[in-house]
Amino acid sequence: MVTMTVVYPYDADKPFDEAYYASHHMPLVKEIWGDAVTGTTVYHALAGLSGEPAFSTIAQVEFASMEAFQQAMANPRSAEVNADIPKFSGVTPTFQLSRRA
Repeated sequence: MVTMTVVYPYDADKPFDEAYYASHHMPLVKEIWGDAVTGTTVYHALAGLSGEPAFSTIAQVEFASMEAFQQAMANPRSAEVNADIPKFSGVTPTFQLSRRA
């Protein structure tokens, strides 16, 4: 399994629209990448341990394999996923691919 983790840095001046993310962005991810996505998990920050959180949202998108991930990224509509980001967040997210140990 391959997990793409997407982290959105917290910025009090650039709020994250959780409602839009849940009702539009994540369904768009599932629509475009289809069966390549085996699961998703989203965490919205409450607070940091000593103040503001480091990230407003952390999302994980799971794929069965690296090949499934690559196939999803090759979908011509994949650009729509990134183009949707400014509609719910004013920050640039960071992406990481990981495998389970």
